[in-house]
Amino acid sequence: MKKKLLLICGGCFMAMHIFSQSLFTYGTNEVSKEEFIRAFNKNSSQLENKEQSLKEYLQLYSIFKLKVAAAKESKLDTADQLRYDMMNFRIRLENDFMPDTREVLVKTGYKKNPAVADEMLYLYADSAAYSKQKQQYPIAKEVIFSLGNTSVKASEWFNFAKNYKLNKDLYKGESNGELLEKFIHTTAITYFRKHLEEYSPEFKYQLQEFKEGNLFFEIMGKKVWNRSSNDLTALKQYYEANKEHFAWGESAEVILVNAKSYAYAEYALESIKNGMDWKNIAAESEGMIQGDSSRYELSQLPIKPGTQLVEGAILEIIKNNADNSASFVKIIKVYPAKLPRSFEEAKSLVINEYQQQLEDNWMKELVARYPVKVNNAVFQSLLK
Repeated sequence: MKKKLLLICGGCFMAMHIFSQSLFTYGTNEVSKEEFIRAFNKNSSQLENKEQSLKEYLQLYSIFKLKVAAAKESKLDTADQLRYDMMNFRIRLENDFMPDTREVLVKTGYKKNPAVADEMLYLYADSAAYSKQKQQYPIAKEVIFSLGNTSVKASEWFNFAKNYKLNKDLYKGESNGELLEKFIHTTAITYFRKHLEEYSPEFKYQLQEFKEGNLFFEIMGKKVWNRSSNDLTALKQYYEANKEHFAWGESAEVILVNAKSYAYAEYALESIKNGMDWKNIAAESEGMIQGDSSRYELSQLPIKPGTQLVEGAILEIIKNNADNSASFVKIIKVYPAKLPRSFEEAKSLVINEYQQQLEDNWMKELVARYPVKVNNAVFQSLLK
Protein backbone atom coordinates (compact mmCIF):
# COMPACT_ATOMS: atom_id res chain seq x y z
CA MET A 1 0.00 0.00 0.00
CA LYS A 2 2.81 2.36 0.93
CA LYS A 3 4.55 1.55 -2.34
CA LYS A 4 1.39 2.36 -4.33
CA LEU A 5 0.98 5.61 -2.43
CA LEU A 6 4.57 6.57 -3.19
CA LEU A 7 4.05 5.82 -6.89
CA ILE A 8 0.88 7.91 -6.96
CA CYS A 9 2.55 10.80 -5.15
CA GLY A 10 5.56 10.52 -7.43
CA GLY A 11 3.30 10.60 -10.48
CA CYS A 12 1.48 13.67 -9.15
CA PHE A 13 4.79 15.38 -8.48
CA MET A 14 6.02 14.65 -11.99
CA ALA A 15 2.76 15.95 -13.52
CA MET A 16 2.96 19.14 -11.49
CA HIS A 17 6.64 19.50 -12.35
CA ILE A 18 5.98 19.17 -16.10
CA PHE A 19 3.07 21.61 -15.93
CA SER A 20 5.19 24.19 -14.13
CA GLN A 21 8.10 23.85 -16.57
CA SER A 22 8.59 26.17 -19.47
CA LEU A 23 7.40 24.88 -22.83
CA PHE A 24 10.03 26.84 -24.72
CA THR A 25 12.69 29.44 -24.17
CA TYR A 26 13.82 32.25 -26.45
CA GLY A 27 17.15 33.67 -25.41
CA THR A 28 16.92 34.10 -21.63
CA ASN A 29 13.11 34.35 -21.69
CA GLU A 30 10.71 31.48 -21.20
CA VAL A 31 7.07 30.65 -21.89
CA SER A 32 5.25 28.32 -19.51
CA LYS A 33 3.03 25.48 -20.56
CA GLU A 34 0.14 27.25 -18.84
CA GLU A 35 0.61 30.46 -20.84
CA PHE A 36 0.90 28.61 -24.13
CA ILE A 37 -2.20 26.45 -23.52
CA ARG A 38 -4.22 29.53 -22.65
CA ALA A 39 -3.11 31.35 -25.83
CA PHE A 40 -3.61 28.23 -27.97
CA ASN A 41 -7.15 27.60 -26.70
CA LYS A 42 -8.08 31.24 -27.19
CA ASN A 43 -6.57 31.93 -30.61
CA SER A 44 -6.01 28.71 -32.52
CA SER A 45 -8.54 26.93 -34.74
CA GLN A 46 -7.74 23.34 -33.87
CA LEU A 47 -7.34 20.88 -36.73
CA GLU A 48 -8.25 17.20 -36.56
CA ASN A 49 -4.56 16.50 -36.06
CA LYS A 50 -3.89 17.92 -32.58
CA GLU A 51 -0.13 17.56 -32.84
CA GLN A 52 -0.06 19.47 -36.13
CA SER A 53 -2.24 22.24 -34.65
CA LEU A 54 0.03 22.58 -31.62
CA LYS A 55 3.19 22.64 -33.72
CA GLU A 56 1.80 25.27 -36.08
CA TYR A 57 0.65 27.48 -33.21
CA LEU A 58 3.94 26.97 -31.36
CA GLN A 59 5.73 28.30 -34.44
CA LEU A 60 3.44 31.36 -34.63
CA TYR A 61 3.58 32.04 -30.90
CA SER A 62 7.37 31.81 -30.72
CA ILE A 63 7.68 34.29 -33.63
CA PHE A 64 5.28 36.63 -31.83
CA LYS A 65 7.37 36.39 -28.64
CA LEU A 66 10.61 37.15 -30.51
CA LYS A 67 9.10 40.34 -31.90
CA VAL A 68 7.80 41.38 -28.48
CA ALA A 69 11.28 40.79 -27.04
CA ALA A 70 12.75 43.02 -29.77
CA ALA A 71 10.21 45.73 -28.88
CA LYS A 72 11.21 45.59 -25.22
CA GLU A 73 14.89 45.69 -26.16
CA SER A 74 14.13 48.86 -28.16
CA LYS A 75 12.49 50.34 -25.01
CA LEU A 76 9.15 50.70 -26.77
CA ASP A 77 7.42 49.68 -23.55
CA THR A 78 8.62 52.97 -22.01
CA ALA A 79 7.01 55.13 -24.72
CA ASP A 80 4.55 57.64 -23.24
CA GLN A 81 1.63 56.64 -25.48
CA LEU A 82 1.99 52.94 -24.73
CA ARG A 83 2.27 53.63 -21.00
CA TYR A 84 -0.85 55.81 -21.18
CA ASP A 85 -2.78 53.14 -23.12
CA MET A 86 -1.64 50.52 -20.63
CA MET A 87 -2.74 52.60 -17.66
CA ASN A 88 -6.21 53.21 -19.15
CA PHE A 89 -6.66 49.56 -20.08
CA ARG A 90 -5.65 48.45 -16.60
CA ILE A 91 -8.14 50.80 -14.96
CA ARG A 92 -10.97 49.47 -17.14
CA LEU A 93 -9.93 45.86 -16.62
CA GLU A 94 -9.57 46.19 -12.85
CA ASN A 95 -13.30 46.85 -12.49
CA ASP A 96 -14.10 43.46 -14.05
CA PHE A 97 -11.95 41.61 -11.52
CA MET A 98 -12.69 43.45 -8.27
CA PRO A 99 -14.59 41.30 -5.71
CA ASP A 100 -16.61 42.80 -2.87
CA THR A 101 -14.82 44.32 0.10
CA ARG A 102 -15.31 41.30 2.35
CA GLU A 103 -13.65 39.01 -0.19
CA VAL A 104 -10.86 41.54 -0.68
CA LEU A 105 -10.11 41.40 3.04
CA VAL A 106 -10.03 37.60 2.94
CA LYS A 107 -7.85 37.40 -0.16
CA THR A 108 -5.35 39.98 1.12
CA GLY A 109 -5.13 38.24 4.51
CA TYR A 110 -6.32 41.28 6.48
CA LYS A 111 -5.11 41.00 10.08
CA LYS A 112 -5.73 43.55 12.81
CA ASN A 113 -3.10 44.24 15.46
CA PRO A 114 -4.85 43.59 18.80
CA ALA A 115 -2.15 45.52 20.66
CA VAL A 116 -3.53 48.84 19.37
CA ALA A 117 -6.94 49.63 20.90
CA ASP A 118 -9.60 51.25 18.72
CA GLU A 119 -10.24 53.82 21.45
CA MET A 120 -6.68 55.11 21.12
CA LEU A 121 -7.10 55.38 17.34
CA TYR A 122 -10.33 57.34 17.81
CA LEU A 123 -8.79 59.67 20.40
CA TYR A 124 -5.77 60.62 18.34
CA ALA A 125 -7.81 60.85 15.13
CA ASP A 126 -9.89 63.65 16.67
CA SER A 127 -6.76 65.41 17.82
CA ALA A 128 -5.12 65.06 14.37
CA ALA A 129 -8.20 66.48 12.69
CA TYR A 130 -8.90 69.47 14.91
CA SER A 131 -5.70 70.43 16.69
CA LYS A 132 -4.19 73.61 15.29
CA GLN A 133 -0.74 72.64 16.48
CA LYS A 134 1.41 69.90 15.02
CA GLN A 135 1.21 66.94 17.38
CA GLN A 136 3.37 63.91 18.00
CA TYR A 137 1.32 60.81 18.78
CA PRO A 138 2.89 57.94 20.73
CA ILE A 139 1.21 55.26 18.58
CA ALA A 140 1.88 56.95 15.21
CA LYS A 141 4.44 54.32 14.18
CA GLU A 142 2.44 51.38 15.47
CA VAL A 143 1.11 48.88 12.91
CA ILE A 144 -2.69 48.76 13.19
CA PHE A 145 -3.32 46.11 10.54
CA SER A 146 -1.62 44.26 7.70
CA LEU A 147 -2.65 43.39 4.12
CA GLY A 148 -0.66 41.02 1.98
CA ASN A 149 2.95 42.00 2.54
CA THR A 150 2.12 45.57 3.63
CA SER A 151 1.80 46.94 7.15
CA VAL A 152 -0.43 49.95 7.73
CA LYS A 153 0.58 52.33 10.53
CA ALA A 154 -1.52 54.52 12.77
CA SER A 155 -0.08 57.66 11.17
CA GLU A 156 -1.80 56.70 7.89
CA TRP A 157 -5.11 56.43 9.72
CA PHE A 158 -4.59 59.86 11.33
CA ASN A 159 -3.97 61.47 7.93
CA PHE A 160 -7.07 59.79 6.49
CA ALA A 161 -9.27 60.89 9.39
CA LYS A 162 -7.97 64.46 9.23
CA ASN A 163 -8.45 64.83 5.47
CA TYR A 164 -11.88 63.21 5.60
CA LYS A 165 -13.24 65.22 8.54
CA LEU A 166 -12.01 68.53 7.15
CA ASN A 167 -13.59 67.87 3.74
CA LYS A 168 -17.11 69.31 3.90
CA ASP A 169 -18.14 67.43 0.75
CA LEU A 170 -17.16 64.06 2.26
CA TYR A 171 -17.73 64.24 6.00
CA LYS A 172 -21.36 63.64 7.02
CA GLY A 173 -20.82 63.30 10.75
CA GLU A 174 -19.79 59.62 10.69
CA SER A 175 -18.45 58.18 13.94
CA ASN A 176 -14.78 57.35 14.32
CA GLY A 177 -15.72 53.67 14.23
CA GLU A 178 -17.44 54.12 10.88
CA LEU A 179 -14.51 56.11 9.54
CA LEU A 180 -12.01 53.48 10.69
CA GLU A 181 -14.00 50.81 8.87
CA LYS A 182 -14.06 53.03 5.76
CA PHE A 183 -10.28 53.52 6.06
CA ILE A 184 -9.69 49.77 6.31
CA HIS A 185 -11.92 49.06 3.31
CA THR A 186 -10.43 51.87 1.20
CA THR A 187 -6.87 50.80 2.02
CA ALA A 188 -7.63 47.13 1.28
CA ILE A 189 -9.29 47.88 -2.07
CA THR A 190 -6.43 50.19 -3.11
CA TYR A 191 -3.88 47.51 -2.18
CA PHE A 192 -5.83 44.80 -4.00
CA ARG A 193 -6.07 46.89 -7.18
CA LYS A 194 -2.32 47.48 -7.20
CA HIS A 195 -1.61 43.76 -6.71
CA LEU A 196 -4.38 42.22 -8.82
CA GLU A 197 -1.89 40.20 -10.87
CA GLU A 198 -0.96 38.27 -7.70
CA TYR A 199 -4.58 37.33 -7.00
CA SER A 200 -5.98 36.73 -10.50
CA PRO A 201 -4.03 34.83 -13.18
CA GLU A 202 -6.72 35.77 -15.72
CA PHE A 203 -6.22 39.47 -15.00
CA LYS A 204 -2.47 39.02 -15.29
CA TYR A 205 -2.76 37.30 -18.67
CA GLN A 206 -5.20 39.83 -20.10
CA LEU A 207 -2.90 42.64 -19.04
CA GLN A 208 0.07 40.82 -20.56
CA GLU A 209 -1.83 40.18 -23.81
CA PHE A 210 -2.74 43.84 -24.18
CA LYS A 211 0.79 45.02 -23.49
CA GLU A 212 2.44 42.49 -25.77
CA GLY A 213 -0.13 43.12 -28.50
CA ASN A 214 0.66 46.83 -28.43
CA LEU A 215 4.40 46.14 -28.45
CA PHE A 216 3.99 43.75 -31.38
CA PHE A 217 2.17 46.35 -33.51
CA GLU A 218 4.65 49.07 -32.57
CA ILE A 219 7.71 47.03 -33.48
CA MET A 220 6.11 45.71 -36.68
CA GLY A 221 5.33 49.28 -37.70
CA LYS A 222 8.85 50.41 -36.94
CA LYS A 223 10.68 47.47 -38.53
CA VAL A 224 8.35 46.43 -41.37
CA TRP A 225 5.05 48.20 -42.10
CA ASN A 226 6.13 51.84 -42.00
CA ARG A 227 9.39 51.17 -43.81
CA SER A 228 7.74 49.15 -46.56
CA SER A 229 5.04 51.78 -47.13
CA ASN A 230 6.95 55.04 -46.75
CA ASP A 231 10.41 54.42 -48.24
CA LEU A 232 9.60 55.28 -51.86
CA THR A 233 13.24 55.13 -52.94
CA ALA A 234 13.67 51.61 -51.56
CA LEU A 235 10.40 50.51 -53.15
CA LYS A 236 11.44 51.76 -56.58
CA GLN A 237 14.83 50.10 -56.23
CA TYR A 238 13.13 46.83 -55.30
CA TYR A 239 10.74 47.18 -58.23
CA GLU A 240 13.60 47.77 -60.71
CA ALA A 241 15.50 44.75 -59.39
CA ASN A 242 12.47 42.45 -59.52
CA LYS A 243 10.31 43.64 -62.42
CA GLU A 244 9.65 40.10 -63.57
CA HIS A 245 7.78 39.44 -60.29
CA PHE A 246 5.22 42.09 -61.12
CA ALA A 247 4.35 41.32 -64.75
CA TRP A 248 0.68 41.14 -65.61
CA GLY A 249 -1.03 37.80 -66.01
CA GLU A 250 -3.75 37.57 -68.64
CA SER A 251 -5.70 40.76 -68.05
CA ALA A 252 -8.39 43.06 -69.35
CA GLU A 253 -9.49 46.64 -69.00
CA VAL A 254 -13.14 46.41 -68.01
CA ILE A 255 -16.14 48.09 -66.48
CA LEU A 256 -16.90 45.99 -63.40
CA VAL A 257 -20.42 46.26 -61.97
CA ASN A 258 -21.38 44.86 -58.54
CA ALA A 259 -25.03 44.85 -57.46
CA LYS A 260 -26.77 44.03 -54.16
CA SER A 261 -29.06 41.58 -55.93
CA TYR A 262 -29.46 39.77 -59.24
CA ALA A 263 -32.40 42.01 -60.17
CA TYR A 264 -30.29 45.16 -59.77
CA ALA A 265 -27.52 43.55 -61.84
CA GLU A 266 -30.04 42.80 -64.61
CA TYR A 267 -31.24 46.39 -64.50
CA ALA A 268 -27.66 47.73 -64.75
CA LEU A 269 -26.82 45.36 -67.61
CA GLU A 270 -29.88 46.37 -69.67
CA SER A 271 -29.24 50.06 -68.95
CA ILE A 272 -25.64 49.80 -70.18
CA LYS A 273 -26.82 47.95 -73.30
CA ASN A 274 -29.23 50.83 -73.92
CA GLY A 275 -26.36 53.33 -73.82
CA MET A 276 -26.67 54.65 -70.26
CA ASP A 277 -23.36 55.56 -68.57
CA TRP A 278 -22.42 53.14 -65.77
CA LYS A 279 -21.45 56.05 -63.50
CA ASN A 280 -24.96 57.49 -63.71
CA ILE A 281 -26.49 54.07 -63.10
CA ALA A 282 -24.44 53.69 -59.91
CA ALA A 283 -25.12 57.26 -58.76
CA GLU A 284 -28.90 56.87 -59.10
CA SER A 285 -29.09 53.45 -57.43
CA GLU A 286 -28.79 54.69 -53.81
CA GLY A 287 -25.91 52.32 -53.14
CA MET A 288 -27.52 49.23 -54.63
CA ILE A 289 -25.18 49.26 -57.64
CA GLN A 290 -21.48 50.01 -57.68
CA GLY A 291 -19.10 50.26 -60.61
CA ASP A 292 -15.45 50.63 -61.43
CA SER A 293 -13.40 50.97 -64.58
CA SER A 294 -9.87 49.61 -64.39
CA ARG A 295 -7.49 46.91 -65.54
CA TYR A 296 -7.71 43.54 -63.78
CA GLU A 297 -6.12 40.16 -64.16
CA LEU A 298 -8.74 37.71 -65.40
CA SER A 299 -8.47 35.66 -62.20
CA GLN A 300 -9.81 38.68 -60.30
CA LEU A 301 -12.96 39.05 -62.40
CA PRO A 302 -16.38 37.36 -62.16
CA ILE A 303 -16.02 35.41 -65.40
CA LYS A 304 -16.99 31.79 -66.08
CA PRO A 305 -14.00 29.61 -67.11
CA GLY A 306 -13.66 29.27 -70.87
CA THR A 307 -15.58 32.45 -71.65
CA GLN A 308 -14.51 34.03 -74.95
CA LEU A 309 -13.37 37.59 -74.31
CA VAL A 310 -14.28 40.02 -77.06
CA GLU A 311 -13.69 43.73 -76.77
CA GLY A 312 -16.98 45.55 -76.28
CA ALA A 313 -18.83 42.45 -75.05
CA ILE A 314 -20.94 42.46 -71.88
CA LEU A 315 -20.49 39.12 -70.15
CA GLU A 316 -22.96 36.94 -68.29
CA ILE A 317 -24.10 37.97 -64.80
CA ILE A 318 -22.47 35.89 -62.06
CA LYS A 319 -24.47 35.39 -58.85
CA ASN A 320 -22.78 35.16 -55.43
CA ASN A 321 -24.80 32.59 -53.46
CA ALA A 322 -23.22 33.64 -50.17
CA ASP A 323 -25.03 37.01 -50.05
CA ASN A 324 -27.21 36.98 -53.19
CA SER A 325 -25.20 39.79 -54.75
CA ALA A 326 -24.38 39.66 -58.46
CA SER A 327 -21.67 41.02 -60.79
CA PHE A 328 -20.81 41.34 -64.44
CA VAL A 329 -18.17 42.97 -66.63
CA LYS A 330 -18.03 44.81 -69.91
CA ILE A 331 -14.79 44.15 -71.78
CA ILE A 332 -12.98 47.23 -73.04
CA LYS A 333 -9.60 45.78 -73.99
CA VAL A 334 -7.87 42.40 -73.57
CA TYR A 335 -4.13 41.98 -72.85
CA PRO A 336 -1.90 38.88 -73.08
CA ALA A 337 0.11 37.61 -70.10
CA LYS A 338 3.62 38.75 -69.07
CA LEU A 339 3.27 42.39 -70.05
CA PRO A 340 5.21 44.60 -67.59
CA ARG A 341 3.41 46.60 -64.93
CA SER A 342 4.49 50.18 -64.33
CA PHE A 343 5.68 51.03 -60.81
CA GLU A 344 2.37 52.75 -60.04
CA GLU A 345 0.40 49.76 -61.30
CA ALA A 346 2.56 47.37 -59.28
CA LYS A 347 3.00 49.53 -56.16
CA SER A 348 0.74 47.54 -53.83
CA LEU A 349 2.38 44.29 -54.97
CA VAL A 350 5.85 45.80 -54.52
CA ILE A 351 4.95 46.95 -51.00
CA ASN A 352 3.72 43.47 -50.05
CA GLU A 353 6.76 41.69 -51.43
CA TYR A 354 9.25 44.21 -50.04
CA GLN A 355 7.50 44.04 -46.69
CA GLN A 356 7.90 40.26 -46.65
CA GLN A 357 11.59 40.59 -47.49
CA LEU A 358 12.10 43.07 -44.63
CA GLU A 359 10.33 40.76 -42.22
CA ASP A 360 12.24 37.67 -43.37
CA ASN A 361 15.59 39.43 -42.95
CA TRP A 362 14.57 40.77 -39.55
CA MET A 363 13.42 37.33 -38.41
CA LYS A 364 16.84 35.88 -39.21
CA GLU A 365 18.36 38.46 -36.86
CA LEU A 366 15.80 37.71 -34.13
CA VAL A 367 16.29 33.94 -34.34
CA ALA A 368 20.04 34.44 -33.97
CA ARG A 369 19.58 36.85 -31.04
CA TYR A 370 16.89 34.84 -29.24
CA PRO A 371 17.41 31.14 -30.06
CA VAL A 372 14.19 29.17 -29.54
CA LYS A 373 14.51 25.88 -27.65
CA VAL A 374 11.44 23.68 -27.14
CA ASN A 375 11.17 21.37 -24.13
CA ASN A 376 10.06 18.21 -25.93
CA ALA A 377 8.91 16.43 -22.75
CA VAL A 378 6.56 19.30 -21.94
CA PHE A 379 5.36 19.48 -25.55
CA GLN A 380 4.59 15.75 -25.54
CA SER A 381 2.52 16.26 -22.39
CA LEU A 382 0.26 18.56 -24.42
CA LEU A 383 -0.73 15.68 -26.67
CA LYS A 384 -2.21 13.58 -23.85
